[in-house]
Amino acid sequence: MTPPLLPFELPDGALIRLFLDGDERAFRMLYERHTPRLKMTLERLLGARRQDVDDLVQDTWLAGCRGLRGYRGDAKFSTWLTAIGVRTTLNHLTRGGDRETEVLDELPAPLTSSPASMIDLERALAALPTRQRIVVVLHDVEGFTHEEIGEHLGVAEGTSKATLSRARHALRLALNEGVSNAS
Repeated sequence: MTPPLLPFELPDGALIRLFLDGDERAFRMLYERHTPRLKMTLERLLGARRQDVDDLVQDTWLAGCRGLRGYRGDAKFSTWLTAIGVRTTLNHLTRGGDRETEVLDELPAPLTSSPASMIDLERALAALPTRQRIVVVLHDVEGFTHEEIGEHLGVAEGTSKATLSRARHALRLALNEGVSNAS
């Protein structure tokens, strides 16, 4: 006899408990719920190396599953999983020889809703140096605090703030085609 279907509306905590008790369907629900945003975040962190995203999503979930018994629920599951994805991506970028010299240049530009503007923003974001791109994505997209970013990157809170400022400046220049005081 097949067990009844799980309602998709179950909160993450309930799905985690079911998965830890051996219910594979609960994992599939968590995966389907959280993978689209995780993948988008990791793609942004990767910049021009987006072809690696599927492997990193898989590595993130594997690490998450291995550490799931240690998840205490202090943060939302999506935040916890994203933090694992960030560490996985940083390790990947470092192993891949993408160490950069910090070229810090201050910035973002106003966001518009036109598809062309969004494409331009994604391209400008991908062109940023790795550290700047990561700080912009974590702060402006994912909502991490500078303190949290500092913890993930192993830098001081002030370094995160300065990097964000320089990244926003560089984005502004890129989106305004090099005109530094364009509005």
